[in-house]
Amino acid sequence: EVSEAGDEEKYKILCSSTRTMMTWGSYLARCDTFKRWVDQCAPSVELTLGNLPRAADPVQYDATMYVKAIPPVQENLGKTFIDVVDSFGIRDGRVPEEVEIITQNQLQSSLFPNHETHIIEHWYNCDPSDTYIHEIKESNPLKVGAVCNACPRPDIPEDFPDVDFSMIDEEKEGTHVSHWFLKFMASEGWDEDKMNDLLAENEYGTGMLYYHVFRTFDVIIVTPKETRDKLRYGSIQRIVSVMKSTVPVLVEVQGSAFEHFVDGYEYPCVYSKEGDKYPSLEEALDKLKDVSARKKCQEVGLRIAEDFDPDVMVKQLLNTLGYHGDFEC
Repeated sequence: EVSEAGDEEKYKILCSSTRTMMTWGSYLARCDTFKRWVDQCAPSVELTLGNLPRAADPVQYDATMYVKAIPPVQENLGKTFIDVVDSFGIRDGRVPEEVEIITQNQLQSSLFPNHETHIIEHWYNCDPSDTYIHEIKESNPLKVGAVCNACPRPDIPEDFPDVDFSMIDEEKEGTHVSHWFLKFMASEGWDEDKMNDLLAENEYGTGMLYYHVFRTFDVIIVTPKETRDKLRYGSIQRIVSVMKSTVPVLVEVQGSAFEHFVDGYEYPCVYSKEGDKYPSLEEALDKLKDVSARKKCQEVGLRIAEDFDPDVMVKQLLNTLGYHGDFEC
């Protein structure tokens, strides 16, 4: 086991990937946010983001986390981990024996029977100090929304009584929230200066823009992305992020990943298009017209979100990477 960092020498971690992957959101979400928390909470850790060193370079890391790709085996990388995220093409037989695997859930861990695995989901994507509590009140029609990139549209009939549904499809509107935010939020008093100020002044500004959108609705529906691997092994971060916003979340249970999550937490605000284990979408929406039902969604959702607080999960990730020293958050 790697020893604790001493007072004089810091525990050195590298968070890296391929050059292309380091421009992708999954790398930035994992490594950039990780570094912000480590710099704040673990002064005995030196976390570096960037390219791998050459094998002959004099640098020596205690641990390396390589995101969504298979790293080379190099002594100067220290203990080496692959953070698989949603790179479902990584297969057990291709990974060097000494490399350990970070996965999103138990089902994904089962793909790597010959390696040590560690389950670490992604934390929610907003300011954890945000204390806003969404007011649950009578609403007719019930304002229901969905915000997603390349997700299926919930099958709500246009004439469904007392429900006003709208969906923001980021595949069409733009993949960054700032591309479409004002289109939907100018009527709420937002302009370009106000949006840019939030992005500039708050390191969680991107996540907070989403939260302001969520909070214009009474209920947010979260549907899974319907590829085979994402249904079985995908992340539940989108569910938890909306829960942290304090807006009631209605989860479509489709696929093992979402089913395992809602069943494990006994989350009550769900629906399914198949079978009779869960309510239908129409039944769930009718139930959520009641204020007390939405308050229950909010209450349970906030309890779940606590398990995904960045300070909790960053400490867990540091422990996985071999650091067991002081953590001041």
